[in-house]
Amino acid sequence: MADAASTVPEKAAPSRVIVEVLTSSLAGRRFAYGSVELRKGVLLGRAPDCTIRFDAARDLKVSGHHALLEERMDGVFVRDQGSSNGLYLNRERVTAEGARLYNGDELHLGQEGAIVRLLIPGEDRPPVSAFPAPSQHPKSAPASGDAASLTMMVNNIGSKVGAGDKTKHLLKAVAEELEARAEKKTGALVTVVGALFLLIVAAGAIGVWYYQHEEAAKVAAQARGDAELQAREKERDDAEKARQQREKDREKELEDLRRQLAGLQAAMEKQEKLADDLRAEQNRRFEDIKKEVGESTAARLKEISEAQFKSLKEATDEQLRALKEFKPPSGDESFRELVDKYNPGVFLIFVQYPLLDADGNAVGVEGGNGTGWCARIEGRKAWVVTNKHVIKPFQFNAELALSHAIRDVKPAPMDRWTIACWQPGMKLREKVGDSMLNVAQAWAMLPGARGGKGTLRVAGFADDDFVRFGNDYKLVLQQNGFKTELPPDIIARVKAAGIHADTFNDLALLELELRNPADLTTVLPMASEEDLQRLHQMDRVMSLGYPLGMSVIKGTTVTTSPATGEIRSKQYEVGKIGTSAPILPGNSGGPLVSADGKVVGVITRRFEATQGEAITATHARLLVEKFAR
Repeated sequence: MADAASTVPEKAAPSRVIVEVLTSSLAGRRFAYGSVELRKGVLLGRAPDCTIRFDAARDLKVSGHHALLEERMDGVFVRDQGSSNGLYLNRERVTAEGARLYNGDELHLGQEGAIVRLLIPGEDRPPVSAFPAPSQHPKSAPASGDAASLTMMVNNIGSKVGAGDKTKHLLKAVAEELEARAEKKTGALVTVVGALFLLIVAAGAIGVWYYQHEEAAKVAAQARGDAELQAREKERDDAEKARQQREKDREKELEDLRRQLAGLQAAMEKQEKLADDLRAEQNRRFEDIKKEVGESTAARLKEISEAQFKSLKEATDEQLRALKEFKPPSGDESFRELVDKYNPGVFLIFVQYPLLDADGNAVGVEGGNGTGWCARIEGRKAWVVTNKHVIKPFQFNAELALSHAIRDVKPAPMDRWTIACWQPGMKLREKVGDSMLNVAQAWAMLPGARGGKGTLRVAGFADDDFVRFGNDYKLVLQQNGFKTELPPDIIARVKAAGIHADTFNDLALLELELRNPADLTTVLPMASEEDLQRLHQMDRVMSLGYPLGMSVIKGTTVTTSPATGEIRSKQYEVGKIGTSAPILPGNSGGPLVSADGKVVGVITRRFEATQGEAITATHARLLVEKFAR
């Protein structure tokens, strides 16, 4: 079957913009785009859905979604997409509001990131006059000796060059001296030239100070960003090393236990053989004693000896029986069997949706990925549980919610979204390194199409319970790195924005169409209330899913990455289970499985470096009962 997500090439059109990559892994390459593509938006970054995609391993200074090129009524513009290292146009910072582009302009994706040149034929940057327009000059000079007029003139000139109080005072003193010389009618021309020279020197000093200050601030911001990135990478590396060490320790502990069991069994068997040998020796001695002490005495001694042997034999048999019935503590062997059994019912989920402005025009795309698992199959339908924030990340991420409010954008209607699910072993890409996703072996909801395995739809979500930013909007803006001084209309939108606060609202249910029922037969059983009540801290559990999402799948087919840990906390009154099983972005929505093979929770987030959170299976069961019809 043909790939339902294949793109039909448009007719060739004149290039509106040519993007020439000067540095990075794409250095030397050129990309040409027409007006049709620019109106949709050309996205630059390292994420799989970017139009110009930089290498995720080599171009670390480039963010996932770094910059967006778009055509407006009055030209081509570029906007920052919330990048970590900033976006600079001809060394000037560009914000989310955007900046106009002209032929020959250079874009820096971060101060040390990739550099691209924009070639826009016929749109050269207009020259900037070094002198103010005549209308900006006062109509007449202040009268000599008029202190108020002199002060006004100094303030006007100072504000134009960005002078501080000290510089304004210097300018005023120079002006007063020049006024005195003018009254004496000495050196009028020299005075004017001197004043202009001093003014230029002052403006230059101010410019040098401002540039140095800005450069220092940029260097400090870059250093902070690099330090935070290194800290996050080190945290992930440390977590992975700790997990691997725990696996080694558990394997060593289990191996030691096996050796001890084998040693005990050998010792018991040796003891039993010694007992048999001792009995034979005792019987021989009884025959000798019988000759010396008589028949009755020998019989009594033998009776006592038989009782002792019987007691010893019973104790030995009891020990051997206990050893045979002995089972070592549940280790990861049972989880290895569960991985093979449950893998076909665990899905990689991909979501992408357009962003619309107030006029309904597409101004960008957003999305993400996570994990889901099959909770029910009936006839030709199957239902998959996942997190709501996998489908709607903007309802759980304060930074996204604020960005939408400030930019006055919102997600497009869901019929324009792309949602796809792959099982382990399914083909994700046509070839290694390809950024295009293959839905020929996936269930998918696409604008005007469907996946190769069948259609997909969103069956329902857990109830919404938003916490609005309200009058606390300034604190929320500061915590997420935004300015607090904003226009009133933007403040009104920010106050009205909000995100979910309660964890148990973070659930969604997808419905899959089964064209061939044999394509999906694995259902993960959910724990009952009695099973959940029996859970204890330190019980072993396993998470199944796709940590780091599609970026961790280097090949062409989908593969899960299970991890084991322990239950750290139980908070059933708020529907949460804490676990030490490693949780990373991409695990969201995956099942948390107990050693007896029951899904006890739905993974929702990493709470701390060594502890994640899962929603109890109770809430997942209620969601399935409500929408799986």
